[in-house]
Amino acid sequence: MIHVLGSAVHVVDDGPADAPPVVLTSGLAGGLADWAPLVRLLVPAMRVLRFDRPGNGASTPSRETPSARREVAVLDAVLDVAGAPAVLVGHSLAGLHVEACARLRPSRVRGAVLVDPSLVPPGIGRPFDVGAVLATAVLRLGLAGLAARCASPLLQLAGRPPAGVGAVAELAGYADLVAEVDALRAAHPLPDVPWWVLTAGGTLGGPSSARRILAAHGAMAALARRGVHRIVPGSTHLLQLDRPAAVAEAVLRTGR
Repeated sequence: MIHVLGSAVHVVDDGPADAPPVVLTSGLAGGLADWAPLVRLLVPAMRVLRFDRPGNGASTPSRETPSARREVAVLDAVLDVAGAPAVLVGHSLAGLHVEACARLRPSRVRGAVLVDPSLVPPGIGRPFDVGAVLATAVLRLGLAGLAARCASPLLQLAGRPPAGVGAVAELAGYADLVAEVDALRAAHPLPDVPWWVLTAGGTLGGPSSARRILAAHGAMAALARRGVHRIVPGSTHLLQLDRPAAVAEAVLRTGR
């Protein structure tokens, strides 16, 4: 456990201590088990650190509301454990956290892999998000714990871990997080490192949906001089579980 902004953050550290480090961070309501297949592929060559964000899994809630700055502080603490610049891997929502960290802590980032990240192309500003509006209402009514308990059986039916109160807070702050990261783009350039964006090919949907997703992910890859955009055929949004070898290839190529 490491302590960040009042939260005890649960970190799991696998692989050779002297190997190049990679830090894995999960999407909304994600868990450490999301990464198990990928960890098995990486540990022969890399030191792999994964963690539960505040209020999720085995980590206690933070006194700070979710924001890019808070998530960078958490990643800073995990990078302190790693002891060297690391490849950052963020799934879904956590792609925003990875981008914020790369912009604000460029010397600590060796490269990045965004795994089917949230659609946040440059210039998006502060989007309207129905889920964020509902989660904000739940928080204001003091019902975050109840909402997490109600959502947990549905998540478990889908093979997901139980929801924590942190997931409700993160959902409530989603639109603000997007606006915060989009604003960082104007003031803080990305480091000149490999920057991979992986798209789940199995969730592209019809032509209109596919164009929207591919355009957003392509623009997010193009933010970096060494950006790479890859479509992983036949994968759901949980790409690291469906096609861990594709993610491992991107991580290993990024970490060279």
